Amino acid sequence: MEKTILLCDMNSFFASVHQSYNPQLRNKPVIVAGNPEKRKGIVVAASYDAKAKGVYTTMRFYRARKLCPEAVFVQPNHALYRRYSEAIMRFLRRIAPCEVASVDEAYLDISELVAKGHTARIIAEYIQDKLYRELLIPSSIGAGPTKLIAKMCADVKKPGGFVEMGARQYRTYFWPQTVGSLHGCGKSTAERLQRKGIRTIGELAAQPVEDLRSWFGKKGEYLHQAANGTYESPVNPERQKGEKSIGSSRTFAFDTMDQALIAKTAREFSEKLADKLKQKQKKAKTIVVEVKFDYRQAVSRSLALAGATDEAEEIYRAAMQLYEVYFSSQPLRLFGIRLHHLLDEEYEQLRFSF
Repeated sequence: MEKTILLCDMNSFFASVHQSYNPQLRNKPVIVAGNPEKRKGIVVAASYDAKAKGVYTTMRFYRARKLCPEAVFVQPNHALYRRYSEAIMRFLRRIAPCEVASVDEAYLDISELVAKGHTARIIAEYIQDKLYRELLIPSSIGAGPTKLIAKMCADVKKPGGFVEMGARQYRTYFWPQTVGSLHGCGKSTAERLQRKGIRTIGELAAQPVEDLRSWFGKKGEYLHQAANGTYESPVNPERQKGEKSIGSSRTFAFDTMDQALIAKTAREFSEKLADKLKQKQKKAKTIVVEVKFDYRQAVSRSLALAGATDEAEEIYRAAMQLYEVYFSSQPLRLFGIRLHHLLDEEYEQLRFSF
């Protein structure tokens, strides 16, 4: 089966989230900046009408204000961004295998849908329409036979665009462009290439891979394949950037079966982890107890809760239940609690309707 991959990119995501959440910000230029009240800091994100005035990410507050005095400045709200992101990713996972690339980007492997007669354009337009109608979040989508080509295509037409290319079209379109526009070729790498006389993606593609390998090591192989449009990596639904779990553990001086000591340690960890959850505005869905016997490899057992929690008492009860059922009959050298499947506190409140 030939592969067809989509890269869904939420346009000006932070600014779009504020406009979605607060109706008073709609149809106005919005700039997300460090501290609007004190009128200082840097621009974190800007809506496209603000970008049209020359505002860009990392610009100083005073400069952005000068360029776009009519803009509404808002402070970053990462908990809100996570809520929107999680709702969007849940929706995308219902369509096809989905790999979360960042808070505002995801790859979808739609190969099976295409094999059944659907086109990448129809699927992309459905996603874009749904995201905008339900959440007022605009998106650009790229499509191609690999993740890299899909990623490069998604950047061609923003906001709200759709671009699909095969490997041959990719080479025709991107080879005349500068190496700095190649995904994965950072500023310092681009400067090194330019010092060696390699200025375009096409020139990079024509460079012998042995030369690139000698200059950049393994990354040289990636650069050669990426420039030629041949670099491939599968969509991995298990991969997700960001914090997936938090935990605490302790190694005892001697192996112990002292249940009072274990209970005291579990209570301490539960309170510590509950505090962390509240600070991060998260709740945990799965409690894991991890132990070691002597210096052997760690063993763990987990318990999925009926509902996500940030309460120390619930964490403690689940941890002690796991300990008593699985580990209380053997001396332990290490005891730990880890919380998995971290969700935002208000994750239930933002859902798509179908």
